[in-house]
Amino acid sequence: MRITITILLLLFTSIVFGQEEEHLEVFKTDSTWIKEIIKFPIGFAQDINYEGFEDLRFPQGWSKEDSPNFWSYVWAWSINGKKEIRLNDLEKNTQLYFDGLLGLDFYKIDDKPVRKTNAVFLKKENSLYVGKIKTHDTRYTKNPMTLNVLVESRYCEQTNKTIIVFRYSPKPFEDNVWNTLKEVKLLDNVCEL
Repeated sequence: MRITITILLLLFTSIVFGQEEEHLEVFKTDSTWIKEIIKFPIGFAQDINYEGFEDLRFPQGWSKEDSPNFWSYVWAWSINGKKEIRLNDLEKNTQLYFDGLLGLDFYKIDDKPVRKTNAVFLKKENSLYVGKIKTHDTRYTKNPMTLNVLVESRYCEQTNKTIIVFRYSPKPFEDNVWNTLKEVKLLDNVCEL
C-alpha cells in the first residue's frame, strides 16, 4: 500500500511541478494532423526570450523516413505584445530552437566536432521570409539534414499578439508537401495566418 501511495504522489508531483507548465495539451486533431501546444519559455530552448505560446502541427508520418511528410511540420508562435521581427533574431531563435530540440550542445561525426544548427533567412516581402536550416537529425536518420522554411509574421491588434508561423520541410518548395503545410490553420481565434 505504501508503494502505491508513493508512486501516486510522485506522479502527482511530476504533473503539478514538471512538464505540465510547459505542455498544455497534446492530442490528435484528426487522421492527418497531430497538435501540440507549448507555453513559453520552451523547455528545450529557454533562451528564446518571448512570452506567449507555441502551437505545433505535425502531419502523420512526419517522423518516418519513408513518408512524403518526413520532417515536415508547422508551428506558430503567439508572442505577447508587438514585436519587430528582425533577420538576426529569426536566425538566432531558430538556431536555439533546433539546437535544443535535437540536443546539439555537442556532437561529433567521425570523431570531428560538428557545428550546431545554422539558420539563414532572406526577407522576401514585408512579412514573408524564406530560409534554410542546416542541422543534424539526431532523432531519426542520425545524419546532417537541411530543412527549407517559410516564415510569415504579423501583429494582431485585437489580441496584442505578434504571430509568427514557421513551415518546415526538407523537400524543395515545388513539392506537394508545401501545399499541405500551407493549408493548416493555426492559433484559432488569434488572428490566423
